[in-house]
Formats: sequence, structure tokens, C-alpha cells
Amino acid sequence: MMQGKSKYILLLALTIASIIIPSTDALIVRVDAHQEECFYEDIGQNQPVNVMFQVTLGGFLDIDLKITSPDQRVIYEGVRETEGKYTFNTFTPGLYSFCFSNRMSTLTPKTVSFIITVGENAPKDVAKRDDITPLENSITQLAEGLSAVQAEQDYMKIREQAHRNTNESTNGRVLWWSVFEAMVLVAMSVWQIYYLRRFFEVKRVV
Repeated sequence: MMQGKSKYILLLALTIASIIIPSTDALIVRVDAHQEECFYEDIGQNQPVNVMFQVTLGGFLDIDLKITSPDQRVIYEGVRETEGKYTFNTFTPGLYSFCFSNRMSTLTPKTVSFIITVGENAPKDVAKRDDITPLENSITQLAEGLSAVQAEQDYMKIREQAHRNTNESTNGRVLWWSVFEAMVLVAMSVWQIYYLRRFFEVKRVV
């Protein structure tokens, strides 16, 4: 009996987690200099929206972000940001815009990784509070905690990608600097040999 109940609890937890935790993958966009890239999402009323982004490549790793509601009201506007997380609730149903702008840059394109999570797919108010047992309530809280962990993991993936790109760029610069130093040392050695030979040749002539 207890084994069957444990299986039921595990199945219920997995079901709730699969409903609440959205499947999200980071999107990557390249924003050229003097350009703006916008993404649109049709969102209903009173829905939680979570936006996470990170500039992974290009220039000073900064970008402008502007979130606009269907009635053209600016919900959020960030200037020259490298990374960020922003959460808000929608009040007006319709088409929301998420725009990444690189108009401040003169030459350098930027690469941005971002995730937009909209709403919770779990139905609300499907049961009265008295109908939910403490165990089911604990399972629901566990699923919500897993959802928060999932969002944090997605954000950490974006940051890890940005740090990896930074490390690769730094390693490339160190490599080229080492090559440049080696070439300078070789040139100085050749010049010293040539100078010493000329010096002794002049001495011999005198």
C-alpha cells in the first residue's frame, strides 16, 4: 500500500513539475552596429514574464534593451547593459516587444544570448484550499522551487557562455601578444648582431 502511494506521489510530483517548469532554450542574436533587433510575443493578461540576457561577444559587451507593451508603454529600458534579469506582470493582453539595440556602436556587432519565459502553464484555482492535502501542497511548493532552479540554471548557462567567449578572446589576444613579443626579440637580436658586426668592421678598418 505504501509502495503504491509512493509511486502516486512521485508521479504527481513529476506531472506538476512538467507543467510548471517550462522548457526553455537560450536564443542567440547578432545585432550589427547602428541596428536594432526586436522580438515579439503575444501574451495574455496578468501573466508573469521573465527576461534574462547576456552580451557574449563584441566590443565592450554592452547593449540597450527596451521592453514595450501593446499600448506602446515602455515597461523597461536599460542602457549599455552587459547582462540582466527582469520580471514583470502583464496588465494588457497583446503583442509585447523586446528590442536589443546596438545603435550606440559605430563598428562592432554584438552577440546576445537571451531567454524569455512567459507565464506559468499550471492551471490556477483548480481546487479549493481545503481540498489540497498538506502532502500535495508540499509537492506543489517543490515544483515551484524546481521552476526557480530551472530559471537560475538557464541564466547561469548564459553567463557561462559569455565567460567562455571572454576567456577564448583573452587567450587569443595573449597568443598574438606572445607572437609579437617573440618577433620583437628576434628583430632586436638580428639588429644587435648586425650592429656589433658593423662596429668591429669599423674598428678593423681604423
